[in-house]
Amino acid sequence: MKKTRIFIVDDHEIVRLGLVQFLNSHDHLQVCGQAGDANTAIAAINECKPDIAIVDISLEGVSGIDLIKAIRGRYRQVAVMALSMHGEKEVVRRALQAGAGGYVLKSEPVEQVVEAIGKVIAGKSYISESLRESLMDMVSKKDEGPEELLAQLTDRELDIFKLIGEGLDRREIAQRMGISTSTIGTYRDRIKNKLNMKSSGELIRFAVKWTTQGESRGNSD
Repeated sequence: MKKTRIFIVDDHEIVRLGLVQFLNSHDHLQVCGQAGDANTAIAAINECKPDIAIVDISLEGVSGIDLIKAIRGRYRQVAVMALSMHGEKEVVRRALQAGAGGYVLKSEPVEQVVEAIGKVIAGKSYISESLRESLMDMVSKKDEGPEELLAQLTDRELDIFKLIGEGLDRREIAQRMGISTSTIGTYRDRIKNKLNMKSSGELIRFAVKWTTQGESRGNSD
């Protein structure tokens, strides 16, 4: 039996090692490589030549969404699925738009990862069960609240908005993304303007509420 070759990208070593052990316990799966950041992943994928890459959305430096775009752009033969703690519809939409064939929440049973791999490798799509109903609302355009506003943000701005919602200050965000604090300040001002927010406090409250709702959705099951 030909094994499906898998590459894992996650900046938490304990998550990577756990996935490696779990996936390698299946006779038809083989983890051929792993990386903790996007730059390392791009070079390693070229050597590993996997059938599919599993990418965490929340990576330090280059975001998971940007990495998905890069993988699909350079290695068209490599399928991609996202593995994330974020259940916000706008994040899911952007991951799928970037080229991910599947999106699995880290809060879901780990067996879903195996199921998703099979679907994505077969050219089908896979979305975590707890996200499917809210995604259907998004497709049918029944929900026109915060997600419509956030659709105005660039991928980079959305990454910063997520980190604001996670409670990180300007210095911490700059360190996480590998850019200067002044650049973060510029991004925050752009985000405020696009979302029509009058103060940093209003932006922070909105970001925290949005992030919390997304995490609650991911943990609802």
